[in-house]
Amino acid sequence: MPKANEHMVVVGGTSGIGLPLAKAAHALGCKLTIAGRGAGRAAEIAKSIGPGVAGLHLELDDGNSIRAALADGPPIDHLVLVPVDQLATSVKNFDLAAANKALHIKLTGYVEVAHTVLPRLKPTSAIVLFGGMAKSRPYMNSTMITIAKAGIVGVMNTLAIELAPVRVNSVSPSLVGDSPKWEAAVRKGAKPFLDALTAKTPTKRLASVSDVIDAVFFLLDNRSVNGHDLAVDGGYQLVL
Repeated sequence: MPKANEHMVVVGGTSGIGLPLAKAAHALGCKLTIAGRGAGRAAEIAKSIGPGVAGLHLELDDGNSIRAALADGPPIDHLVLVPVDQLATSVKNFDLAAANKALHIKLTGYVEVAHTVLPRLKPTSAIVLFGGMAKSRPYMNSTMITIAKAGIVGVMNTLAIELAPVRVNSVSPSLVGDSPKWEAAVRKGAKPFLDALTAKTPTKRLASVSDVIDAVFFLLDNRSVNGHDLAVDGGYQLVL
């Protein structure tokens, strides 16, 4: 677990899984910085988490935004990059501009963040990147999602070498049943789909937000885990 008074920066900590992850870090006593779209929105969400939490405006497809948010500040013990870009596209129905934006968010944006914060990292710092199971399990209209998530493993590998002794790992959740995205999908009628997926998963349960947070904290904490992409899927990839 991250320790009290260690400084954690969560890019994408204003929504989705990033927000409960940020809240969990704050509950442990971490000094916390969250970053997401909209200065006012980020500041308001930071205030709702608790006193002393900093909220920064950051857009991963805008290098100036990244540098303005992260170039200066206190040393960073833990950096987590959560943002997702759910561009639904296929080769047959392809939008080059949207595809390039997706790659900026998930690949070059991640590298630019690492480049920008490098002077603020300690030899003992750790980074976790968010990927996903689509990297090895493409599905209909997942073209750019699959490409980006597969690329994150490459980003992780090269950063683990280039930033050493800073550790860099990634986490690849499968479908997270109680995430805001899928809770909203259930309200729109997706429960039969989730029930069928649960029945096929060896653990007979879907990954939960708390499972993903535990995995991230493990990767941040264990000093001998480096350059590893951790699947949080209940054995999903073994059977589907």
